[in-house]
Amino acid sequence: MRARKAGLLGQRPWGRAAGANGDRGTDTASDCFAARVHAELAEDLPDEDLGEDLADVLERYEPGSELGADAEADEEFLETVQEAHRRIARGY
Repeated sequence: MRARKAGLLGQRPWGRAAGANGDRGTDTASDCFAARVHAELAEDLPDEDLGEDLADVLERYEPGSELGADAEADEEFLETVQEAHRRIARGY
């Protein structure tokens, strides 16, 4: 009975058993997706220092902090970074 239970506990809802690496494959896929979104964002905003964590960028950002930046540019920057941050959180 114990062996059967252990087998059922390792069974995933969609019918695949957990592999030797557990859920690390999912983490790796989400890390790759996050890196791809971050790279796209860096391509869209080449002059910005985005760092690793987009939430940190959003927290530290002060509108009008750049010389010559207007309200429209600030809004566009924030919308672009927020959308990238949401895409990473959603995973697609």
